Amino acid sequence: MAHTFFIALTAILSVLCVIGFAILMRRTGRIGPEVDKPVFRLVMDLLFPCLIFDKIIKTDAFAEVQNLWLPPLIGFAMTAVALLIGFAVSRLPSSKTGLTTAKQKRTFAACVSLINYGYVPIPLAAALFPNDNRTMGVLFPMYLGAEISVWTLVIFTMLGKIDSKSWKHLINGPILAIILTVPLNLLINASFFPSSFFVHCKPGIEFFLAAVHQLGQAAIPVSLLMVGFTISELIHFEEIKSRLKTSAKTAFWSCIVRLLIMSALVITAAVFLPCTLEIKRIMVIYGAMGAAILPIVLSKHYNGNPQTAFDTVVSSMLLSVIVLPFWIATGLKLINS
Repeated sequence: MAHTFFIALTAILSVLCVIGFAILMRRTGRIGPEVDKPVFRLVMDLLFPCLIFDKIIKTDAFAEVQNLWLPPLIGFAMTAVALLIGFAVSRLPSSKTGLTTAKQKRTFAACVSLINYGYVPIPLAAALFPNDNRTMGVLFPMYLGAEISVWTLVIFTMLGKIDSKSWKHLINGPILAIILTVPLNLLINASFFPSSFFVHCKPGIEFFLAAVHQLGQAAIPVSLLMVGFTISELIHFEEIKSRLKTSAKTAFWSCIVRLLIMSALVITAAVFLPCTLEIKRIMVIYGAMGAAILPIVLSKHYNGNPQTAFDTVVSSMLLSVIVLPFWIATGLKLINS
């Protein structure tokens, strides 16, 4: 358990270091905000799809049918359950939560509902389970469920209504990569093609697979740099200081929901749910995560409250540095016992 704890701690600290380098580069003016949109497009349209293709095409995890259909449902359900809990907390007296307006309450519920399902879990899973293509393969179907929940549950909550325009965001690089690569993986592993096909064709596409692998390796570092750039733009110490008392209340409840209640629920479900070991492992990793940073960006464009989003997300993210290794070490010990 101690060994797992320190692996998880090292992984999360390395992630924070990359984010810190990005903040430093932005704060010193070495990299300006004009790169944000091109970098975002690079990550979403090329690097992340390559990472997903590289990991899914190599896995044999989908020989277990459960590894194919259950993870997306779990990824979506985790957001839905957390959303209900977030709404329940937002109904508490504003003197306890710091949430006074309907917009703030909706933003809080939306932000605590979504785990950090991409930038941290992927390198963390790679560190905890090196060369385990089955576990990494299962991670992305669960990622798919979380991604769908972003553009449905999270967006609709911030808006306070169902907006048909948000559905168009489901057509993006990572989701398309999952949808296209999983059937290809199934075809390959089902021996649909004769063995002679691979003998003759694989050498001809080795260069393509190598290129995809190299681009996929760059996905997480560049994504973390993008996260650091975003956080840097949101750090305004004078503004934070002026609303510190209110922010502290919101931050407290964010950490209670995301890092205590939801972590305990998801890891308990991982222990007792009758599913494969790969699904249990990814559930433990996802359950230990803090809130995702994406809702901070979404709050600006979908009628949310950016200040509430910042207080909710950043507090959870910072505290997760301490809490995450404990939950992962405990969860992995329980599912393996």
